[in-house]
Amino acid sequence: MMDPQFNRNFVPMVSDELERLILQEIAHRGRANADSEVLDLPCGEGHHAVAMAKLGARVLAADQSSRETTVRGRALASAVGDRVDFAAAGLREGPLPAGPFDLVFCHHGIYRLAYPEARRVVRALLKSLRIGGKLFISAYGLHSALGEGYADAEKAVEERHSCLTPTLASAYNITEPVCLYTERNLVTLLFEAGGSVLKTFTTTHGTVKGVAVRL
Repeated sequence: MMDPQFNRNFVPMVSDELERLILQEIAHRGRANADSEVLDLPCGEGHHAVAMAKLGARVLAADQSSRETTVRGRALASAVGDRVDFAAAGLREGPLPAGPFDLVFCHHGIYRLAYPEARRVVRALLKSLRIGGKLFISAYGLHSALGEGYADAEKAVEERHSCLTPTLASAYNITEPVCLYTERNLVTLLFEAGGSVLKTFTTTHGTVKGVAVRL
């Protein structure tokens, strides 16, 4: 049974729609007295992991090892240090944390991978879920600002992996090749990786996001 100290009737207002969706899922599971074991990969500086832990989830925050001190410090400062653990792992480096997890949050990670590699990674993320578990995922969009002057814009997504224009690469600090997605591309990726797509959408900034379930 979930710890009664968490108020799962209050989901904080957040600007990111994908984060809002996973926070709502955690709150819903908590009200049903169900634990949420969550993988947050890549976790960045731990903002999302802490928000999830505040709703009662137990979160494995994973990223490059240099992030660990920041993530653990943020969790301790937010009084959820006992609910946030850290693992040094990356989508490309592997191996991925094995789980099983109830939920996986993969925010702005796969765009750095070529599509065939992203398909392999997403398949592994889905397999790390319990049956019925959900994957929340996002990628930068082909029709976002990042797509301006993108060399592979006319290629099929399977062949799309090139650098941004020098101006955009400098502005966004993204210097390596990237694969930009349309919403249809993301649907196809999730389907080919073995997920059942529950929801996809494109934000006003052109980012593509989706939720898939492991069957």
